[in-house]
Amino acid sequence: MAELDFQAPFFILQTMEMYFILSAMVCFFIFGNLAIHLHYKKKHKNFLQSLKGKQYILFKKLDMEMESVAKLAYRYQFNKADIVILDQEIFILLFTKPFGMAQPILHISNSDEVFQHVPKKIPFDSKFRVNGKLRIKGSLGQGLVATQYKIFIDFNTVDFDLNLII
Repeated sequence: MAELDFQAPFFILQTMEMYFILSAMVCFFIFGNLAIHLHYKKKHKNFLQSLKGKQYILFKKLDMEMESVAKLAYRYQFNKADIVILDQEIFILLFTKPFGMAQPILHISNSDEVFQHVPKKIPFDSKFRVNGKLRIKGSLGQGLVATQYKIFIDFNTVDFDLNLII
């Protein structure tokens, strides 16, 4: 009587389980990022709707560079951003490159005014005009989490006088 070999079907079952787990992880990653994108896109839309009736200027898809340096970390980002200027308040509606996924809204200001749908307010130390770019420099936190940042927003592609917000 011949013996049956049960290793081949077991190996196939293990391979199928691995493909299933890998597929589930990829789907979780894709749909998780899509959910985050849709959430922040809705926040951007709600923020812009909350500004109705106010005098603001909106610039679409400007190039933006952000560099942050801390004691324990360094980060450099090159993104596209929609920029909203409301009096002396600057709002940056971030989009990642290369996929254009919506990110949180950054509020660059030293005022005490709070706006709906804006999760992050960042104080600044200085604003300069450098070769048609707005350079914003500042710091956050204290101690080990102290961070120095620089933001460059390229206004060379639009007709706007940067001296109005400096």
